[in-house]
Amino acid sequence: MPRILRWIAISLGSIVAVVIGIGLGLFALGKVKADELPEFTLQPPLIPSDRASIARGRHLAEAITLCTECHQNGLRGRKLDLPPLVGTLVAPNLTAGKGGVGGRYTAADWDRAVRHGIAKDGRKLVLMPSQYYARMTDSDFAALVSFLNSLTPVDNELPPSTIGPIGNALLGAGRFPFAADVVDHAEVGQNPVTPGVTEEYGSYLTTLANCRGCHGPDLRGTTGLIGDLRGTTRLIGPLTAPSLVDSTRSWSADEFRQTIRNGRMPSGRPLDPQKMPWPRLANLTDDELNAVFEYVRSISAP
Repeated sequence: MPRILRWIAISLGSIVAVVIGIGLGLFALGKVKADELPEFTLQPPLIPSDRASIARGRHLAEAITLCTECHQNGLRGRKLDLPPLVGTLVAPNLTAGKGGVGGRYTAADWDRAVRHGIAKDGRKLVLMPSQYYARMTDSDFAALVSFLNSLTPVDNELPPSTIGPIGNALLGAGRFPFAADVVDHAEVGQNPVTPGVTEEYGSYLTTLANCRGCHGPDLRGTTGLIGDLRGTTRLIGPLTAPSLVDSTRSWSADEFRQTIRNGRMPSGRPLDPQKMPWPRLANLTDDELNAVFEYVRSISAP
C-alpha cells in the first residue's frame, strides 16, 4: 500500500509540475507577444471641425462603433470588471479632462489607437476592437476624431491597465489575441465604402459594430467564445450568440428594424441588452438598418 501511495503521489506531482510548466511557458509567451510591435506607416486624414462632421462622429461613436459601451456616456472611461488574476483593464477617459487622453492625442495618435490597436505610448491595446475598426474609412475616421476633439472635458482619473498571470497565459495560448497582431496595417484606410442601402455598406456597418465579434465572422453564431469586446462583465468566459442568418431568415426588413428599435423579436421574445446592445443600435437610421438586413440576407444558406 505505501508503494502504491508513493506512485500516486509521484504521478500527481509530475502532472502538477507539467501543468505549472505549461502555465509558466504560456505566461512568458504572452509577455513576449505584448512587447512585439508591428511596423507600419501612419497616414491619418485631415480632421474637420464643422458641425456636420462632429454629428457624424457622434453617431458613429454612439450607434455604430459603440464606443460608449466600454467608455461610458460622455466617453469619460471606466475600470472594467475583471478578476485580478486576469488583469486590471481600463477603458480610458477619452476627454480632455483631468485623467483623460483627449488633450494629448493627435490625429496620428487616434489613428494608431483606433484603427491599429496601439496606444500613444506604444502599448498594444488589449480590449480595443481594432481588428474591426481597421476597416473604418478615412472619412468616417476623420468624423469620429472630430467628435472626440469636441467632447466636453470630464475629470476622471483611472489606474493604468495591467495584464495578470491568467491574462498573459490566455494571450500566450492565442485565446485572446491582441488586435494589433491581426490587423492588416497596410490596408487601413485603403478600402472606401459608399453609404447606401447595399450589401457592401451593410457588411461595413456589421464589421464596425463588432457584430462579428459575438455572432462570428460569417454571422452564423458562436459557442464558447472567449472575449466579449464590448467591455461587459462577460469579458472572459463562455459566450454564445445565435446565427443571424438563420434567426432572421423569415423576417421582413420592417421586422428586422423593429427588433433593433424595440428590443423584441417578432415572436415576442425580448433581447437581453447585457448581451445584445440594442438600446444603442436602435439609433441606427432606417437606411443603415436596411443595409445591414440586405447584407445578412445576402449570406447564402449552408
